[in-house]
Amino acid sequence: MPLLIGSYADLYSTYDDDFKPLAPPVRTPAPSYLAVGPGGVRYAVGELDGGQVSAFTPGGELINTLPSGGGSPCHAAVADGRLFVANYATGSVAVFALRPDGGLDGPTDVAQHAGASINANRQEGPHAHQVTIRGTTLHAVDLGMDAIVHYRVTPDGRLEHLRTTTVQPLGSGPRHLVFHPDGRVFVANELSSTVATYTSGFELLDVKPSCLVQPVGDNLPSEIALSRDGRHLYVANRGNDTITTFSVEGGGLLPVDEVSTGGTYPRHFAVLDGALCVANQHSNTVALLELDRDSGVPHPARVVIEHPSPSAVIPVAD
Repeated sequence: MPLLIGSYADLYSTYDDDFKPLAPPVRTPAPSYLAVGPGGVRYAVGELDGGQVSAFTPGGELINTLPSGGGSPCHAAVADGRLFVANYATGSVAVFALRPDGGLDGPTDVAQHAGASINANRQEGPHAHQVTIRGTTLHAVDLGMDAIVHYRVTPDGRLEHLRTTTVQPLGSGPRHLVFHPDGRVFVANELSSTVATYTSGFELLDVKPSCLVQPVGDNLPSEIALSRDGRHLYVANRGNDTITTFSVEGGGLLPVDEVSTGGTYPRHFAVLDGALCVANQHSNTVALLELDRDSGVPHPARVVIEHPSPSAVIPVAD
């Protein structure tokens, strides 16, 4: 399937299954993350102080651009005819309606987080980092608040606060989460370099280091994802510049292996059919790591794309 590569280089790109460009890059400010909507419409955040979000046709023509409802939007998700955006700098979550042509309308709501935590350098205020939709519930991961904020999405696109899960221990700095088919939730904690396991009701079960190899300096986990069959969990580590593989067991996560991403600062990756595709931001490369069918462990990486400051790998369903 085609792949979108987001970046901090004021462009995003589209590649085919053989990692060949399908079209010239689309120029737009700081499209660090992208989401794909109905009809293949692309939605790109503009991770700027004055945040913006833009809609593009599959061919790369701009449909429209709107303010993102906050500063430095860094994540987006499409569900039920709406676009949801996490604004990192200002700690807000915005909801946009989608027009029939795929363009953006609204916002229908902007929920402003409030709070801080114990890391004075990184948690001086709210920093919304990811939005995930499950049914009619939006889960917003906030690194600055050490929290996961849960909202009900109303039929008219409003966000009703349900409750807030405070991450423990304080200072963990949650970044991204993923839901397992059995209901458990796995969270990559950026500031503590850990992976936490929660029940479906967000009760903490376990916390494990995100690395098997002790980091020499800071290590900042970024993306977290499950294998297609749910048997393995993968976490990217910026610092060690690795992917750690965990086996998902009934009793919790079992560390299996840690392998190089073939570049530096793996900000994001996607699980493809039998492989991981990793955006190594600081080495300006996208690497492919084929997965062992039995162990689930990635094989050594090979660079498949040279790309300026890649920050996201987004598969486009056929």
